[in-house]
Amino acid sequence: MISELSVTTVAVSGLERSCAFYADTFGYVRLAEGAIGGRETELLWQMPGGLTGHAVVMGPAGSSTGLLRLVCFDTPGEPYWGDYSRAQDYGHYALNIRVDDIRPALDRLRAAGGRTKSEPTHWTVMPDLSAWDSLSYDPDGVVLDVFQLEPGEGSALAGYDGRPSELQTVAIHVSDARASADFYGALGYVALYDKLIENMESFFRLPPGTGLHNINMYVPGDTLNGRVEIAQYVGFPGEQQRDRAVPPNIGILSVSLGTDDLAATAALVTGIGGEPVCDPVEVDLPPYGPALVQTFFGLDGEVLEFYQCR
Repeated sequence: MISELSVTTVAVSGLERSCAFYADTFGYVRLAEGAIGGRETELLWQMPGGLTGHAVVMGPAGSSTGLLRLVCFDTPGEPYWGDYSRAQDYGHYALNIRVDDIRPALDRLRAAGGRTKSEPTHWTVMPDLSAWDSLSYDPDGVVLDVFQLEPGEGSALAGYDGRPSELQTVAIHVSDARASADFYGALGYVALYDKLIENMESFFRLPPGTGLHNINMYVPGDTLNGRVEIAQYVGFPGEQQRDRAVPPNIGILSVSLGTDDLAATAALVTGIGGEPVCDPVEVDLPPYGPALVQTFFGLDGEVLEFYQCR
């Protein structure tokens, strides 16, 4: 069995600054931390030899999935998305976090050192679900999709305690939304919604006439957090960023998924088009501790880290 996106690794330029930002904006707390380095981690994370760093795992108090692993390396890196002038390129693009009231959340974000890209826009996701959605940046320019949902009666997303959520989804730009949905479907994800969004070019700052094929997928179970949000800019092709989305460069480096059988998962992933980054290695990484871990490139060069705890 393969889990939801349990941990997302984001490289940052200043660890304490980023920790303070996520604490002040979303109330996240430190849940685990530890040193990063060594030959096995270098292979797993495509790190230059000798590079080291420190990681802090954050999320709402008591959370155990949909977590954020912030890593600061001892050698400076550059934001691999640059100034987002090529927003059509492929790879992990944004962290999506749900809040109860979007405008106070954006006020906190700006006060904590972030900045907004677009003010809240209202749109209908599906008949029983609408949202106030906004795009912002954290202090390193990582895109944050901060949103407030308006779920109808009976919606799967109706249950909510009002706190800023764990990472509800991680957005990934892809070349073919349907092919990506089939890939993640083979890993056990199912579609929460699948729609073509049109007339939103001003919100997403896209060329006129560009549609957004958006497929939101989750693992059936106890949580709707840790979802994959697949986004294809229809008619606006890009390029993979796999050679740039590596340490010590800044941005979303990978997502981590738990498995109870890494060998079987590896066979599955390669069978559906994934490409191994390295052989399985034994590492001790926060928050899951000692584990057998292997990374793969997905269909668009995104890095998936599968771990089997010891």
